[in-house]
Amino acid sequence: MNSIASWARARTPGSTDLIITIVVVALAGIGSLFDGGEGQSDPTVISTTLAIITASAVWFRRRQPIALLLAVSVVHVFINWETGNEVPLLPAVAVALFTVARHADRKVGLTVASIVGLAVAVAAAVLDEDQFLTEFLGAAAFVAVPIALGDAARSRADRIRDLIDTEASTRVQAERIRIARDLHDVVAHGLSTIAIQSGVAAHLIDKDPGQAKEALEVINATGKSSLEELRVMVGVLRSTDDAPLRPTPSSPDDLTDLLDGANRAGIAVTVERTGEFPPDVGDSCVVAMHRIIQEAFTNIARHAGGASTTLRIEHSVEQVEINISNEGTTTRTTTPESTGVGIIGMRERAESLGGTLRAEPIADGGFRVVAVLPHNLTRERT
Repeated sequence: MNSIASWARARTPGSTDLIITIVVVALAGIGSLFDGGEGQSDPTVISTTLAIITASAVWFRRRQPIALLLAVSVVHVFINWETGNEVPLLPAVAVALFTVARHADRKVGLTVASIVGLAVAVAAAVLDEDQFLTEFLGAAAFVAVPIALGDAARSRADRIRDLIDTEASTRVQAERIRIARDLHDVVAHGLSTIAIQSGVAAHLIDKDPGQAKEALEVINATGKSSLEELRVMVGVLRSTDDAPLRPTPSSPDDLTDLLDGANRAGIAVTVERTGEFPPDVGDSCVVAMHRIIQEAFTNIARHAGGASTTLRIEHSVEQVEINISNEGTTTRTTTPESTGVGIIGMRERAESLGGTLRAEPIADGGFRVVAVLPHNLTRERT
């Protein structure tokens, strides 16, 4: 449907066509007043009227460019033959040649425009046999200019369209990566917690039914939470709003959901915070920080069991630094081996905002993730 609408718009006369038509009609009327020269008849009311009516057909040049070119050329040659006046429809011929070269199928348009232009040049030369070559070369040069300009305009439009298509394709690819990253955040965090707690429940179901029940309750809560997040993501994908796939927390400094998720995964987190987000912080920074922290907690749950974890958040004037580190542990988890996608996704989030991320093991056998994100104040982007 969009391509049909674009086709219709491209062929619907607009203000530019109105101006061109008025100018061409005016020039046809003025040009009809010229004397055809010795041996030629004076311009008549019929030839003048015919020239003006033919020139007014330029209004429909986008709809039937080839038909317009043929009609204008035939009438131009006829008037020139009858009155010796080739001036009235020369502008109309030029416009028709340009339109065919610009809007018709490139191969067909250039072929038709060249043949008709050559015929017009030959006709002009035949009518002045004494200066055949001079007339032919002059007319050929005249018809060649609008054809060349029309083809150049087509080439430029094609380049612009290719650039637009490339940019659209790039944006679509970036959106796919963003969707994949957010899906990974939701699914990996939820399934890691479920896998760990199901292992605990299976291990304790006979020895300590009470603790096994607690693990099953965590699995139930995590499953519901993950399904709700997926539902929200699908809802945003279906909407037309330019919003993050996962909504920004009501308060940028609110870590309640992240800490509750870490607690369900069996991670004891100590939070150390210096400063807070400025009032006009960009949503992209807030979302990135929360997703990076969540991914770090997911990795700790996957690889370090219930290792003690410290989360440090330090705000400066222009940026926030997030430091998530966990102690080493000898506990082995039952989760599958990591593919490393989580760390890659965290680094891409940080770098997409102009920040940095470093992930590295530390001396006591633990692991540390340090991210620096610019606040990206909204006033700087307006």
